[in-house]
Amino acid sequence: MAHRYSPLFLCVLERLLLVFLLYFLNAINPTRCEVPAVIVFGDSSVDAGNNNVISTLLKSNFQPYGRDFDGGRPTGRFSNGKIPPDYISQAFGLKPNVPAYLDPNYGIADFVTGVCFASAGTGYDNATSDVLVSNFQLHHMH
Repeated sequence: MAHRYSPLFLCVLERLLLVFLLYFLNAINPTRCEVPAVIVFGDSSVDAGNNNVISTLLKSNFQPYGRDFDGGRPTGRFSNGKIPPDYISQAFGLKPNVPAYLDPNYGIADFVTGVCFASAGTGYDNATSDVLVSNFQLHHMH
């Protein structure tokens, strides 16, 4: 019987391999690649804090999130520190952290070298958003 990996495991593995590949390519010849910006779309694995600004149950703006991030503060990243786009941006010589599009501390001039549109809870399956909307409505009705 063949072993089946969970879709979550495969998704995380795919992203980690991409990060390592980009680091490797940049380490071989950093002047060869010229990437002007890192534009991010996705879910919680790459959300840089957009969910901090929208009405959703999915938040990561509290401890222990961010404990290893600059200043030990939660930023809305679903991580204790940096997320893959931050490492990718840094590997290409851009800014060390890709900002969330909805973060009120950033403006259009800050997005020239990259911005993150990702939002936790998004997915390929409509059932993901259906469950979140139902739970959100239940949570706010009481």
